[in-house]
Amino acid sequence: MKARHTGKSSYIAVRVGMPNGKEMRYHIPSSARKKLNYFLKELDVFQEEITPWEEAMPWEVLAKDRIEKYKKAGLVLRGARYRENMSQVKLAQISGVHQNEISKIENGKRGVGKKVAKKLAKPLKINYLLLLEDDQ
Repeated sequence: MKARHTGKSSYIAVRVGMPNGKEMRYHIPSSARKKLNYFLKELDVFQEEITPWEEAMPWEVLAKDRIEKYKKAGLVLRGARYRENMSQVKLAQISGVHQNEISKIENGKRGVGKKVAKKLAKPLKINYLLLLEDDQ
């Protein structure tokens, strides 16, 4: 995150690395710095106030609590499905994996085997290994 000045106003550029290697960028008004600091502290990401930096932060750091609850595979699956604008029902039809199994994976109630990971990854255009990286 780094602060930029653009004429009358300034903003903070926030980069979020995604599991597929892409990067999402957000521009937040500098006036919201305190709220952003509070939000990141609630996520237990930082020990001190935010200072500008150049390095991207892994998404796993920001999603630590959600990974504990939903497992990494569940978040990756939900995010990839959202990116492709695909419902669980549609993914089930295309992949041949039952919708209730997709729901269990996304909610962290079921792990993903190699065969199922490959079936789900293909229509979502992701590497199936992303679905196998859970610490189970």
